[in-house]
Amino acid sequence: MSVRFNQSGRNGFTLIELLVVIAIIAILAAILFPVFAQAREKARAITCVSNFQQASLAIDMYVQDYDEHMVPVEYGCCSYNPDKGDRMWPQLVYPYVKNRQIDKCPSDGFNTDATDLADMGYNNASNAIEKDYAYAITADFGYNYYYLSPLNGLSTADSIGNTTAFDGVSLASIVRPANNLMLVDSVWNVVNGQPQGGGNWLIETPSYWYGTGQYWFGGWTPDNLNSSMVYGETWPRHFDGMNVAFVDGHVKYQKLGQLIAGVNPRTYVVSDPSAYEWGGPGQ
Repeated sequence: MSVRFNQSGRNGFTLIELLVVIAIIAILAAILFPVFAQAREKARAITCVSNFQQASLAIDMYVQDYDEHMVPVEYGCCSYNPDKGDRMWPQLVYPYVKNRQIDKCPSDGFNTDATDLADMGYNNASNAIEKDYAYAITADFGYNYYYLSPLNGLSTADSIGNTTAFDGVSLASIVRPANNLMLVDSVWNVVNGQPQGGGNWLIETPSYWYGTGQYWFGGWTPDNLNSSMVYGETWPRHFDGMNVAFVDGHVKYQKLGQLIAGVNPRTYVVSDPSAYEWGGPGQ
């Protein structure tokens, strides 16, 4: 007795069925990949918030140790020569945080050690003082120096003999610390509308109104997309917005428009001082 096998059974998919499966996979990928990308960016933004909180806490500890005065944006002035003693504010607060990596936002793909050194004309063969200076000056959070550490044009000495042309304002002079910007996501340079070179240790205000400093470096240039000053060296790297820290230490996410609430960056006119977050009356 012979045994016969049923040859009518199907052993695979037809071409049409395979194409349908491939199409379904492609559709799912198109839906899910942006979701995964947003999730990754959200995680990076949360890490950036943590960095801001640590930097804010370091500044707060500095303030308590230095007669309740804000940290100067830099010691020394304007020569950009660390070998002559110039130091940036991230270097001044480093003893309180002891973690240089918080200066780098994980969403800033341009902020690498090599890029930071190149921005200042240094390389791996440069001395440790120059390297430390380059890493500090390209920090991804910019300091609101015009209102919190204005340039007075004079060389003054602090209690331990350091000299600087920038004075940190007294904490008592800031009436609304919860509404006064201190740190904002920043950018070193902008080329063809895109960020380059990492961050910047300071940011520019959209108006000179109410400031006490002898110098203001020009504010925002919102009509020039090829300038780092297009948003005053701030940069919306997180979902078209940025992380900001206020003088009282709290950190939150803001859209770019919130930074110019109450002010016209083209005319510098502050029309609503209560909405203006940078400084001034009721600061």
